[in-house]
Amino acid sequence: MASDLTVAILTGSFALAGVIGGVLLSGRISRRTDERRVESEDERRWLMERRQIYGAFLGLAESMLQEIDGLAVFLSSDGSQPLSEDDEALVSEGLFEYQLKWNEDLQPALGEVQLMATSPVVDLADRVSGALMELTATVELRGAFQDHYPMWFQARDLLQVLRNSMRAELGLAEVDVASPRSPEWPWLPDRPARASYLQQHPAEGA
Repeated sequence: MASDLTVAILTGSFALAGVIGGVLLSGRISRRTDERRVESEDERRWLMERRQIYGAFLGLAESMLQEIDGLAVFLSSDGSQPLSEDDEALVSEGLFEYQLKWNEDLQPALGEVQLMATSPVVDLADRVSGALMELTATVELRGAFQDHYPMWFQARDLLQVLRNSMRAELGLAEVDVASPRSPEWPWLPDRPARASYLQQHPAEGA
């Protein structure tokens, strides 16, 4: 009888231990699943925030690159010809707005990049910011356009390096948007030519 009772107790103990162990294991697996889900959601949020911050900075930098070039076109090729009174007013006003945008828009955007990016991207973004301000020198001095455009292309190339560094952080492949485009751009070479859409209309009065 005692032996049967001992067996029953042991059997019950093993069964209870198995149940408790199963509950504990199930709870541990559930916690690990929840932790992985939270980590995955955090990574997605982090990636999305980075993408938005990087996109905002690149958009600002690209627009400012075009703006300063739009002011530099008023300069004479060798800097020997002064600006007309109207052009002088346009350039002065444009430079003021450009520098205001650099201070009030680009610098806060740079600060966002510095909070979220790795050191290589932070360094490149800071260089792009500096280059965009340095580009104003020739225009402020009313110098020669031929002194402006080499630095402009240099800044454009730097922006491309930054874009690809940002894309690498986001897990994307490099792109080359700075190279000269083909004569057919923006049309695709393997699509019907423009002439294929011409329609034959009867001559008027026929």
